[in-house]
Amino acid sequence: MPDSSILLPFFIQGLAFGAMYAVTGTSIVVLYRTTGVVNLAFGAVGTMGVHLVWSFMGGSLIVPEPHVSGFGILLFPALVVLCAVMFLIYGRVFAPILDKRDSLVKTLGTVALALFLMGIMKERWDTSKPRGMHFPTARFSIGNTVVSTTQVLALGFAFAVVIGVGVFLRRTKTGTAMRAIANNRETAALLGVPVRRVEAMAWFGAGLLCGCVFLLLPALFKSMDQVTLTWFVIPALAGAIVGQFRSLWITLGASLLIGVVESMLTPFSGNLSFLSQIRKVTPMVIAVVAILWISRKRTVVLAGREMS
Repeated sequence: MPDSSILLPFFIQGLAFGAMYAVTGTSIVVLYRTTGVVNLAFGAVGTMGVHLVWSFMGGSLIVPEPHVSGFGILLFPALVVLCAVMFLIYGRVFAPILDKRDSLVKTLGTVALALFLMGIMKERWDTSKPRGMHFPTARFSIGNTVVSTTQVLALGFAFAVVIGVGVFLRRTKTGTAMRAIANNRETAALLGVPVRRVEAMAWFGAGLLCGCVFLLLPALFKSMDQVTLTWFVIPALAGAIVGQFRSLWITLGASLLIGVVESMLTPFSGNLSFLSQIRKVTPMVIAVVAILWISRKRTVVLAGREMS
């Protein structure tokens, strides 16, 4: 078993990844509560934006590792805008088509969007070769462990997003409208809430968070693999499941736990090497355990009898 000096860097890295899961999970929860859609296209939209910015930074589609400097830094806000616009277009044009369908069909619509974007990326770029982006970042030491400012920023950003979204939902008119739609869509519409506009704003907000997450991810990943980034949403979905698509703070805590467990299973070798091999399933394992724990006191009525 690896000693603590080896595990500490993986713990810190796990917190950083867990923070990104938390921001993604927050986006999933808010959008689901507002529109009834589990957004599985989060990673695909972010990956598309990263590839576009990567192309502009490198000046050529064949440059493997563009460096961030000068004009390239100005493209960072462009990534956030690109992601926000892509989600806004989907929310205004395509999501209303599935408005009357159940949540499963709505969710499959985002899967279709993800597959569509993956097809474009595969056709436009050589996605078989992972790409890297070198970001200017400072580093400092905690004992014998080197910590990057990006990792600290990721963790702080996650807490800021959860606090900020909570305040937004409680203190602003748009947030109140979102909560009204989440409680009862039909009643909210009868009371004069502009449902379509509020839903579009929820999609736009999801895009903004998506862009911010994918600004930080390239600095956390050693290389940008299209499939890995596209399905980055799955561990985040597990965090949202643990939070029952309601609690942002539980989603945050579960996401951090998922990130830490997933990362700390990496260095195991020898007789425990199987732990490293199965680390990718840990998000779903944690989600299933949480579901079983949450439902432990529920009763089922069968033939007129309550059964625990």
